[in-house]
Amino acid sequence: MYGTVIQDAYNQNEIHEIILALDELCNPNDTYGWASAGIYCYWDYYTKEILYIGLAVDLTERFKQHNGIIPMDLNACKYGQILEYFKLNKKLGYSVFVQSPLNQPVTSKNIYKWFNFDPSEFSIADFTHEQIKNDLKRVEGILIEIFRQNHGTLPKWNRVSGSIKGQKATLKGNYEIIRDMTSQRSSPLLSRSTLRELANNPTYAHFESYLHGVREMILSFGMSFNQALPFIRRTDILKTFERIEKEDYLNKQLNL
Repeated sequence: MYGTVIQDAYNQNEIHEIILALDELCNPNDTYGWASAGIYCYWDYYTKEILYIGLAVDLTERFKQHNGIIPMDLNACKYGQILEYFKLNKKLGYSVFVQSPLNQPVTSKNIYKWFNFDPSEFSIADFTHEQIKNDLKRVEGILIEIFRQNHGTLPKWNRVSGSIKGQKATLKGNYEIIRDMTSQRSSPLLSRSTLRELANNPTYAHFESYLHGVREMILSFGMSFNQALPFIRRTDILKTFERIEKEDYLNKQLNL
């Protein structure tokens, strides 16, 4: 149930701002916003080059690991590469490809709330829905493979390709998601607000959550935005799309 790409770009003094935004929008304990599990991408803010594509059951925790907030083996994260990047560049691009909160897996943050189990005593892997994990791997594999097909190589910080199932499921049109990771163009799948804007503006977050339903139909059924929108509007009792039109939100400029 993927659908929305959300971008941001940060400097070393803004790491905690991104953490707070991810925790607000992709919190495993919430039933609004998006699931904590998703695909993420680091990219060169100045050249738009994709540097790394990865997956995470908890986007916030993985971001902390990559940025040195949670210490871990440098071979298991991209902290070293990110430090090197910031020696030469002020801002680093970061994007997430998120899915509905209906696809929220079990994590150490919600296992007690959901099951009254102490995360230190039970393996999270035993409770995480296998299909959710497989979908994460498949989508990551698709995006890494379509990047390789278009550029002849993996992203600079990726050491290996993604899942075989993902590679086999790759379609030519999947590259549009790669474009949306780094381009601020007007696109049906791309949020018109940054991570931090959405975290700080409940109205924009509501708009993007509504549009996520349209995007799910675009990706699931191959519809255009205008074909999918009427299906979502049928149950729009809050008249959300009318508010989106009134504020001209779809023409909002995405500024990083």
